[in-house]
Amino acid sequence: MGEGTFRTAYAGTYIGGNRNNQEAICKCFKGQYRGLESDFFQSDFNVADRAIQYAEDWNDICASDETILITRGDVHTIGRTKYLVEPLIRNFTKFTSNNGWISDEEGWRGEAMEAFTHYTYHRSGGNLIVCDLQGRYKYNRFNKSKSRFELTDIAVCSRRCTYGPTDLGEKGIDSFFNSHVCNQFCGVDGHWQRPKRTRQWFPQSSSTSMMRSSQAHLLNLNNRSTFTPGYAGILEEDSDCDY
Repeated sequence: MGEGTFRTAYAGTYIGGNRNNQEAICKCFKGQYRGLESDFFQSDFNVADRAIQYAEDWNDICASDETILITRGDVHTIGRTKYLVEPLIRNFTKFTSNNGWISDEEGWRGEAMEAFTHYTYHRSGGNLIVCDLQGRYKYNRFNKSKSRFELTDIAVCSRRCTYGPTDLGEKGIDSFFNSHVCNQFCGVDGHWQRPKRTRQWFPQSSSTSMMRSSQAHLLNLNNRSTFTPGYAGILEEDSDCDY
C-alpha cells in the first residue's frame, strides 16, 4: 500500500467484531528499524488513550462540526513481525507534525487542529501537547453538525518524555508554540496558557520525528543542544502512504 522511512503499510480488512469488513491499514517496522519497535508499540496505546481523553474534553467545548474522533489501533503479531492495525482513512491530510511544523494550506481546518494542540497544553497544565495531527475532515453534507475530524497515528510531547520515540519532550512543546499563532479557535472557553518564550529546536518537517529513548535527556530545556538537518539522533518518518 505504501511505505515511509521506517515502516511499510499494507492494506487489510477487519473480519468479525464491530469493524467487520471495514478497510484497515497494517503497519510494520522495516528490518533495520526493528530496534524502535518495542518503544513504539509499548507507548502507542498510552498515546492514543491520552489523546482520546483530551479529544473528548475538546468535544465538550467546540462547535458540533469541529469535534474530533481519534482512532485506536490494535497490535497483531504474525510470525515474528508485529503490525499496528488501524481503520483506513482515505483523503489523508497532515495538519501538523511533532517537530514544530504546521501546514499553512488547510484554512480553518488547520487552525482548528492547531488550537486543539494548544488546548491540550492548557488542559494538561502545561505538561504536554497532543500533536502530529493527521487524518481527514469528514464533511456530512446531509447534516453539517455530524461533520468531524478523524485523526490517527498522533503523537504526544511531554515534559517527562514518557510517550515513546515520537515524544520530543519539552523541546517538542517549545517548537510547536514557536510556530503557533493563536487564532479564532484558541481560548474559546476562556484564556489558555502558553509558554512565554520559545524557540525552534528541530528542523521543521511534515515528517514525524523520532528519537531513541537513550537520548531523551537531550530533549529537556535545561540541555541547550539543538538539532540540525542530518543530525544522526533524529529519525524522520515520512507519511506511509496517501491513505
